[in-house]
Amino acid sequence: MDLTTRCPKCGTVFQAGLSDLQLRKGYIRCVQCAHIFDGYAEVVSDASAPGASAAPPRPAAAPAAPVAGPPDEPPPQVIRSGRPPAPQPDPAHAFRIGVAPWPDDRPEPRIEGAAGRADPRPVEEILVDEGWVPDSGAAPVSARDEPPAQAAPFVVEPRPGHRSQGGSAAPLLRDEDALGWWDALVRFCARLLLVLLAAQAVYVYRAGIARMVPALRPALERACEPLHCRVPYARDIARIAITGSALKAADADALSDRAAGGQEPAEQHFVLHATLRNQAEQPQEWPTLVLDLKDAAGTLLVRRNLSPADYLGAARAAEPFAARSEVLVRVPLTLSGVRINGYQLDLFYP
Repeated sequence: MDLTTRCPKCGTVFQAGLSDLQLRKGYIRCVQCAHIFDGYAEVVSDASAPGASAAPPRPAAAPAAPVAGPPDEPPPQVIRSGRPPAPQPDPAHAFRIGVAPWPDDRPEPRIEGAAGRADPRPVEEILVDEGWVPDSGAAPVSARDEPPAQAAPFVVEPRPGHRSQGGSAAPLLRDEDALGWWDALVRFCARLLLVLLAAQAVYVYRAGIARMVPALRPALERACEPLHCRVPYARDIARIAITGSALKAADADALSDRAAGGQEPAEQHFVLHATLRNQAEQPQEWPTLVLDLKDAAGTLLVRRNLSPADYLGAARAAEPFAARSEVLVRVPLTLSGVRINGYQLDLFYP
């Protein structure tokens, strides 16, 4: 089934196959001006298109190709009232194959004399006759312009230490480019600050450095002597344990005799025995012992903190608690005015 449609651009009415329109979603190419449009939207009835029957039928396989006809006879065209006829393109000037456009079509300009012949005079004389005045510094015009020869590059190498007869290039240098005493002072201060910062870091973290690198401990201790400081050892209280302790009376016979006679002793003498073990793999500081004395009801009567110098002596307390070692301490105690019935021993780092 064929439908009659009209090109909205040039107004040409022609027939198109319904199967071709369905295949291309209604779009079709005009046989006259090659405009692509919607064939369904421009369908016309046979009664309103008298010239439609004059157009030869198009093949159904190629709706976009123009209708073949006699070479000298233009395709039929339907002209409706109120619409101007489409201009017919001139086949002679429609396309120019192999001919370049402007400016190649322009004739080559020539300088001719009054008689139409080429003027044998030089170009300079012709331009002067026409009123052109050459520039005083301009190069002479020649018939054949040749590119100027490239001059050798002019290179200036600065030499700050060299002074010629014309002066020195030092005043041309910027102030920030010259290394003066101010730059040297700034660099010295920056380096000094870095050294002081490193020394302060070593002073603050000297204990950690000595624990991580034990070989540096002697050097750190010698550096601390002028500063009256010391390099402390590790302080891991969880690795120090009390493996045994006992609180015994110093003179048990004297106490029993006074108790039998009904006399309350004015002073009581005891001896505290304790065994300490360092379970760490490195030396540690000596801990502080806490001794609590209680009565028969468990009430706290006396609490005393025993420093390393109290239970070891000043000389031994200055040395560290050796790694994987055990020590037995013995501390004498004197009590007056209280009667104890028990004790508790603990340790900590102050």
